[in-house]
Amino acid sequence: MSSVSCGIVGLPNAGKSTLFNALCARRLAETAPRPFTTIEPHEAVVPVPDERLEKLTDVVMGKSTSEESIRPPSEENFRRPPVVPATVTFIDIAGLVKGASKGEGLGNQFLGKIREVDAIVHVVRAFEDKGSLAQILEDIEIVNIELELGGITGKPTIYVLNVSEDKINNLQLISEVEIKFKEKAITICAGLEEELIDFEEKEKRQYLEEIGVAETGLERLILHAYQLLNLITFYTIKGGKEVHAWSLKKGETAFGAAAEVHTDFAKNFIKAEAINVDKLLAVGGWKAAREKGEVKLEGKDYIVQDKDVIEFKIGQ
Repeated sequence: MSSVSCGIVGLPNAGKSTLFNALCARRLAETAPRPFTTIEPHEAVVPVPDERLEKLTDVVMGKSTSEESIRPPSEENFRRPPVVPATVTFIDIAGLVKGASKGEGLGNQFLGKIREVDAIVHVVRAFEDKGSLAQILEDIEIVNIELELGGITGKPTIYVLNVSEDKINNLQLISEVEIKFKEKAITICAGLEEELIDFEEKEKRQYLEEIGVAETGLERLILHAYQLLNLITFYTIKGGKEVHAWSLKKGETAFGAAAEVHTDFAKNFIKAEAINVDKLLAVGGWKAAREKGEVKLEGKDYIVQDKDVIEFKIGQ
């Protein structure tokens, strides 16, 4: 799959860099079997929240999806395998000022970078003295006009309204922005997101419950960005030794998914066995799912479905 990314844009002092730093800290905190290193100073590859990954690991722990590898229980078999999540790439793009389309500020750099990304995360200052609806809508218009004047139109966008902590649940503000600009909007307190990085998971969830939200703003942003990029997730289980989630463009085939895992998988592709992850979790494992006829045999033209668990059969 060719690289896809979201560019983070916004006016000066909108909280763009704070949000990006929070995304980077989240990425670094979740480095495990596969390091999510920063490719460039202003680029971050961020793991996608996915509660199914841990559940899938629980089901396949000590088991393999290949017939010949199913062995009696042993200490090695029941050692918890590493988990590799799917990812989405965020790029922190130089700040924009009015007149960017004419070269003002870092206009040329801004417009050049924004042409390279697949979707836009537009951070808007919506706190303190900039919190009035009229000012928020005006700030959004400034960026949108500069993009249009720079010849950048029709790119999918999500508006991130950077609010104070007590305004996180401001549904009216979200509605006003979505109605006017016809794109998804969410509220985030970028400063709070930075602070939450240092919380233990239990403490974080307790605090979120206290302020009346179910998930962090970063989690919501990452998931919405994933959808904005038109990505789906499929899973592979490497001999019971690694549970891996992969990002894939919606509408891609089993052949394309095989190439995403390894070029040799595509080159030597014979067939694919696929099952929805929720069905796999419900029956309790690959072997049981196969016995119940839930695992489907597919060819290279099969359109991969979101949340498929796939085992690729390859030749030599």
